[in-house]
Amino acid sequence: MRAILEGIKVLDFTRVLSGPTATRYLLEMGAEVVKVEAPTSGDLTRNSVTQKNGRSGYFVTHNRGKRSICVNLKDERGVELIRSITDDFDVIVENFTPGTMDRLGLGWEELSSTNPKLIMCSISGFGQTGPLSELPGYDGTAQAYAGVGSLNGELGGAPVPIGVPVGDVLTGTNATAGILGALFMREKTQRGQKIETSVLESYLQAHDTALQTWSVTEGETIQTRNGRFHALVCPYGIFATENGYVFIAAAADNHWNDLCSAMDRADLLDPQHRWQDRFTREAERDLVNPLVELWSSNLSRDEALERLQKHRVPSGPILSIDEVGNLPELRASGAIEVVSDPVLGTIVVPAFPIHFSGAETGHSFEAAFLGEHNEEILSNFIREPDSLASLTDSGVLFEEPISTRPSRQGVSSFAANGKDD
Repeated sequence: MRAILEGIKVLDFTRVLSGPTATRYLLEMGAEVVKVEAPTSGDLTRNSVTQKNGRSGYFVTHNRGKRSICVNLKDERGVELIRSITDDFDVIVENFTPGTMDRLGLGWEELSSTNPKLIMCSISGFGQTGPLSELPGYDGTAQAYAGVGSLNGELGGAPVPIGVPVGDVLTGTNATAGILGALFMREKTQRGQKIETSVLESYLQAHDTALQTWSVTEGETIQTRNGRFHALVCPYGIFATENGYVFIAAAADNHWNDLCSAMDRADLLDPQHRWQDRFTREAERDLVNPLVELWSSNLSRDEALERLQKHRVPSGPILSIDEVGNLPELRASGAIEVVSDPVLGTIVVPAFPIHFSGAETGHSFEAAFLGEHNEEILSNFIREPDSLASLTDSGVLFEEPISTRPSRQGVSSFAANGKDD
């Protein structure tokens, strides 16, 4: 079975999470990804707080299978070397501060002039232009500007950041969609194009009710944080049990009736009961939510969940991370997988979240050591009098000084040839 992006070559200038998510997805669909990193530490996540034997689980999770070249782009020789290989790539992805690629002479206008089929995707925190564009692009800052921060936390309390970088992952997903669309269009036009997306725009897309409620009510209703429960619909939120918490979403009338059955509250199923009206339940959520929690708090988490799911109430346990990692259902469905790393050993990682019936995805990838593929990818492009050794000695190139490295399966198509015409 063939991979969807077989033969597509991606030059990856991205760091941390948003960009590496996009290039990981492209790689999982069969593209060959070459990651460009800076001396002497590479991607910031190589030095994340959780390490084993000097190896970062964060980096391995998001960069498995990518080849690594380590080039000093502050040296003109490094920039020239990168410029010499760009025509051999189909896609370039970067998430530098807007304008950086142009200043390096690696911007869209320059690169597309000699590679008209090139697709270039620029990822940023706040867009490539405008008054916010030069701000450091972190997930949390985009959360703040998108109003998402104001929606999370206790009613009347301080805002609380989301526990996972949703915006970064959404942005990587949006970038992937844009790149796939551009590749499809290139089949028709034989020309590439420039793509831009940002973390701020991704967070704005994630608003379900807050922004449109403010707009439709002309500012009369401003949704804010409401603790464990939804600020508008009811019952919808996290409810306590004897030994943990469960999430319940029973705002729709049919789900409310299912919940009443699960709670053995036939009286609430009376067609004349005022809570048979969704709008009344929402108006009286300060009465409805405590009633539901009075029921759930007298049961264990598993008992409450069993009753809820028996009656088809949308619900789930609030799992700890160790419970997630060991949940048989997630492994059985392929949502998470256990992979082997030559340094970390066996680790649990999120699997590729898209499943195709007629295409191959997912492989037993290993993450590269910093600069591991300098010789393989760059040696054919170095011009005399320079050499791989001289550029390494002078700091233009860098290779992680590890004497013994595990063998890699397969040989890069860059080792002998450039990109096919």
